[in-house]
Amino acid sequence: MFLSINGFSQNLECGQSIDSVKSTLAGQWKLKALNTNKTYRFWFNQDAGFVEVLEELNLPPKAEHTEIGRLVKNDQAAVNIKLIDGVFFIEMVYPFGTVSEQIVKLNKNTFVYGQGTTAHYFVKDVN
Repeated sequence: MFLSINGFSQNLECGQSIDSVKSTLAGQWKLKALNTNKTYRFWFNQDAGFVEVLEELNLPPKAEHTEIGRLVKNDQAAVNIKLIDGVFFIEMVYPFGTVSEQIVKLNKNTFVYGQGTTAHYFVKDVN
């Protein structure tokens, strides 16, 4: 039996299919431990996936409760989820190039991809 060494470092509680990874990843996430007003919204439409960076508006409290909404589109990239030798990767396609990183952890509350200096730690945005 052949097992990938990288597969042991993955902690996925969402299932073992590309569709289950996409389903768990879909939604709004915030970078963990950063005081930032950015939200990262991942969504998938059939085979196409996207991540959109949204910034919260700093509106007065009265304005926040209007129908205008609190988020504004800022930046977007195409997203692909790949399964290579039993290991899931997230691939982000930007106008300047493509970045592919291993998904290290994914569950309904936590999403981590990359390792070392390229690691990104997200928590689900509950707002």
